[in-house]
Amino acid sequence: MDPNAIIAPGTTHPESVWLVEATPLAATIAAILVLTLLMRSRLGTALDAHLSQRFTRPGAALLDPALRWHPPVMSASRLLAICVIAALAILIVVSRIGPLLVAIVLAGPATALLIWVLLWFEEQRYVTRIDAALPATVGRLEAQLRAGSGLQPAIEKVTADMPVSPLKAEWSWFLERLGQPLITGSLATATTVCAALRAQTPSRRHATFLSHLEIAIDQPHALLLQRVRAAYEAMQASDRRASTLATELAQMRNTGVALFLINVGITFYLFIVQHERFLTAYSSDAGVFVGAVLALVVGAPLIGGYLLGRAEDVVY
Repeated sequence: MDPNAIIAPGTTHPESVWLVEATPLAATIAAILVLTLLMRSRLGTALDAHLSQRFTRPGAALLDPALRWHPPVMSASRLLAICVIAALAILIVVSRIGPLLVAIVLAGPATALLIWVLLWFEEQRYVTRIDAALPATVGRLEAQLRAGSGLQPAIEKVTADMPVSPLKAEWSWFLERLGQPLITGSLATATTVCAALRAQTPSRRHATFLSHLEIAIDQPHALLLQRVRAAYEAMQASDRRASTLATELAQMRNTGVALFLINVGITFYLFIVQHERFLTAYSSDAGVFVGAVLALVVGAPLIGGYLLGRAEDVVY
């Protein structure tokens, strides 16, 4: 094949035509980077406000302003860097497929969708880390209370020994807000701060524990210790049940994966054996619809096996 055949007629310097074609894309990328650098502070403020709104729990607006908080799932500076990188990557990829103007128009919605998925994934990861660390942390809290420490000193000792984690961030916020002046003129008590944290944490398991702790804070030390011990034992029992369920439901998940691989193998076999008919069928007017249906049917066992293989238990 002659390489000059793909060069448009009238091109005088085909060896450097790529420089001319890359200039609009390079100028667009440079403009995006310059605007991001010049408006970095404003963009950071806007993203911080978006994160605050995105991770604010329902009912948090009813709390005192001094006790409003959103979980530190992701920082605004990190989100800004991810937005810029994602927008540039999408712009470059789409511009290789279609016109640059179409790539610029599609870069915004595609980046927004990608960021939404990323924030959802990060929130689930944040909650998973809290749920995993909570039983052992409550066990250490129960040991401190059993040794005679009050609730606040016990939480301070446990938090000081914790590694950097979402649970440490939430308990540190609890300690920082104790004694803060409220709009009513009173000071934030342990019960008030516990209720505020319960209303704003994204972890249902942590919220359940905080609801028990909120009731026990004003009770005698013996009753407080008894409630914390009961919560710790129930969390251990919950983890054991979840482990048993995960083991039993793993068969469903494995069956879904096996059926998915079988369907993929059959589809690939048909593509190899009847290559021309396969392409003709899916290049027709109804080919896109039929292909979407086929993809849904092929992926259904995998999705169903994943959903059926999940085990969740937060009641204790």
